[in-house]
Amino acid sequence: MKVSLNTKVMNVFCGSNSKIRLNKLFDYMLECSIKQEELLKEKLQNLNGSWIIYQWDVDILELPEKFDDLIIQTYHTYTRKFYAFRNYDVYKDDKLIVRAKTKWLLINHEKKLPMRLSNELALIYEREDGYDIVEKDLEIIDGDYEKCGDYTVRKTDIDYNRHANNARYIEWIENYLDFEEIKRIEVVYKKELKLDETVEIYKLVDNSKIFFKLIANGVLKTIIKITK
Repeated sequence: MKVSLNTKVMNVFCGSNSKIRLNKLFDYMLECSIKQEELLKEKLQNLNGSWIIYQWDVDILELPEKFDDLIIQTYHTYTRKFYAFRNYDVYKDDKLIVRAKTKWLLINHEKKLPMRLSNELALIYEREDGYDIVEKDLEIIDGDYEKCGDYTVRKTDIDYNRHANNARYIEWIENYLDFEEIKRIEVVYKKELKLDETVEIYKLVDNSKIFFKLIANGVLKTIIKITK
């Protein structure tokens, strides 16, 4: 079941180069999946869990610019044990400009643990076949990471799951990117960040790739890899 969201890139969501900020691109894609949840809410009323995103793998062919008209599609591609896989396609003028593959977990409301996904759930989302999925976790590489800065999670960073919205992590590391052309973004959320936690941001440049480690209280929370 493919769900589409038609939208226009707002000027306030763009940087000085008139291209959309990376975190806003993530916000738009997530809004499309929220639309699908609303369409299926009657069938999902006994879900007893909340979806959290575990991994992103985003290929950027062309970054949208201000006032671009976009069509964003999302669809369920696969279910394996505790993981659900969902893709996003972003079109401008009928041309595919962004494709994202993602991996999700369904967290039980009471136990706060991942739930094994049923075949019935996959049928509700009407799986779309023939698409690639995220196969492996992103792994951090060793090296001398430079500390970029600290950030304390604020109330405005918190989403309905009561932890930092995943697009905010992208916003934080954008402050430490010194180039505009980005081909790929990969993210793995190892642990959630909660209100008032302070995260330390570390950066390592490896030729055309930049790795970020986000650490709070000595615990690795998130890994981000940027390919330029």
